[in-house]
Formats: sequence, C-alpha cells, structure tokens
Amino acid sequence: MSNQESINRGLDRAYNELKPEDTIKCDIESVRIVIFSDHHRGVRDGADDFQRCEGAYCAALGYYLERGYNLIVLGDAEELWECRPAPVIRAYENTLKLEAEFYKNREDRYCRIYGNHDDYWRDTGSINIGGEQITARDKLMISLHDKNNKSIGDIFFVHGHQGTFESDRFGKISRFFVRNLWRPFQRITHIKLTTPAKDAELRGEHDTAMYNWALNKNNGQKKLLLIAGHTHLPVFASKDHIGKISDELKSLQQQLDNARTSGDPHVDGIAEQTAEKRAELEYRKAQKNMKEDQKGIFMEKPCYFNSGCCSFSDGDITGLEIADGKIKLVKWPKDNPRVEVLEDADLRSDIFGSL
Repeated sequence: MSNQESINRGLDRAYNELKPEDTIKCDIESVRIVIFSDHHRGVRDGADDFQRCEGAYCAALGYYLERGYNLIVLGDAEELWECRPAPVIRAYENTLKLEAEFYKNREDRYCRIYGNHDDYWRDTGSINIGGEQITARDKLMISLHDKNNKSIGDIFFVHGHQGTFESDRFGKISRFFVRNLWRPFQRITHIKLTTPAKDAELRGEHDTAMYNWALNKNNGQKKLLLIAGHTHLPVFASKDHIGKISDELKSLQQQLDNARTSGDPHVDGIAEQTAEKRAELEYRKAQKNMKEDQKGIFMEKPCYFNSGCCSFSDGDITGLEIADGKIKLVKWPKDNPRVEVLEDADLRSDIFGSL
C-alpha cells in the first residue's frame, strides 16, 4: 500500500466516523478560533522541545482569552512517547491552567484533539487540566454558514497522523521504541529521529498526501477544508512559506525580464527587489535544511492548512486564526509577545470561493 493510500484510508476512517457531537455549526462572521498544535511538552529536561516556546505560547493564550477566541489544541500537546503523563502535567501546571481558562469561561471554548505523541488521552478519554476534566477527541468538524443560515463550507480538524505507519497503525510499538530505546540513545548521540516533523522531504510528502485527500473531498457539491498539524510545517491555503516566496520570486524574475526587454527605466529597482527575494528564499531554505531541488509546497486549490508547531528551536510559535470571516497564519515570536500575521485570506471569497 502506497503512502497516499494509507493516508487516504486513515483520514477517510476519521471522516466517516464523525458523530453529531463532533460537528459544530458556526456563523462565519462571528466565529473566533485559534489553533495551536505540536507543543511536545516534556518534563523541562534537555529533551523538552516546548520549554523555550513557553513564553510565546502563554502570551498568545493571554491575548486570545481577552479577545474572546475559542482554543483548539490540535494534537501532540504533551510528549508522552518520551515521558509519563503525570510528570509532564506537573511540569507545566501553570501553562495548562491558562489553557483551562478557556474551558472555565464556557465549555465549548476549548477543544482538545489528541495526536500520536499524546494518544494516551485517547485511552483515558479525557485529561484533567487545571482541575477541569476535558474530553479528548480525535477529530472535529465546523460547519460554517452565513447570517441567513446558508451553508458556506466545512472545516475538518485532525492532528494529521492518521494512516501513518509509525504513528497510527503501530503507535504503541513506536511509543515503546522512543521511550525505552531511542530516548536514551538520543541523549548520548544527539541524533534526531527521522519523521515528517524532523525531515523536510518527508514533510513535503506527508503534507502533499493530506492535500490530495482534501482536494478529492471537494467534488463540486461539497466544500471542505482540512486543518492539521503533525508535520510542524506551517501551510496556508495549500502552500508553505517557501512555496509562496518561490512564486513571488518567479513573478519578479518575469517582471525583470520584461523590464530589460522594454528598456524600463525602473529596471535597477526591480533587479534589487528580485535579488532581495532570492536572498530571502535561500535563507528560508537553509533554515529548513532543504535540498537544492526541493521547491517547497505549492498546490493549486486552497483546501489544506497546517498550524505549524509550538516547539520551534528558536522559541517562536505559529498557529492559525479564524475570525471576522478571515483565516490567518500567525506567528508569536519568543522575544516580542505580539502577534505577527504571516498570511491572511477571506474565507468566503478567497478560500471557499476557489474550491
């Protein structure tokens, strides 16, 4: 079975098993949601990927609490392949209490979806956060409508590990391997485990597979967006930031060719913009350790989004906002607790209108 077929089967199973309680109907203009994923909270030791991001994440939670957003935690919030649950909960008691404030204000303001690294919550059925017993689920559907109750489209939320060999089908074996064999070895060697979250080539393959699944669900009658995490790569409207920069560079290169042909007096300015865009592209590719022939993710239909992660090595976090009829890819930097909008689009016209 190919990787695409496995992903299709896993996502189809989650989609077909949707129950009425998994679906929420919302007005597109009034809904306010922020989505974060892949914190990988540990026990504050050297293998804990979240602790450097904790400040940015807590700042973001405080902001969205005051702005009246709902919170979706989209899986792998705790690193339970490497750690036992109780020590992780104790280590991040204050951060978890901040998450729980969403739930205390109103139960439907907080949705906890488990991934592969925190699928322990699947077995328990819930997680105690800040004294609140919160249901853990594997999926969520939000159906958007306008003020006249006319359907606009659906958004399907999953972590994104569905159908993968090491995460979905052999999760318990993988968890045993990481906790008991890999983690001690990693402490000595500092070698990284090759997964879609760690390897740029695997990330591209996995994101492409999830995009293809979402694309096939949009058959003319149904309009569906897939929002996932898992790969740690922010994807907006079916392209990552490198894909976007690559497209902008191509456009500038075409403008430069035309300017040179026509003798445009602004050719030097366009050449400078082109050179700066190429520098930005190569910088981003080097940051992600991409191979020369890797082009980033750029897909035709805007049906797939990825929240990125809350465990970047520089301490920044990324997430997705849905509010005021728009969807945004946002970043919260470690050293400046202010939201930065990386991408934004109108849900009705730019996104659902293009499907």
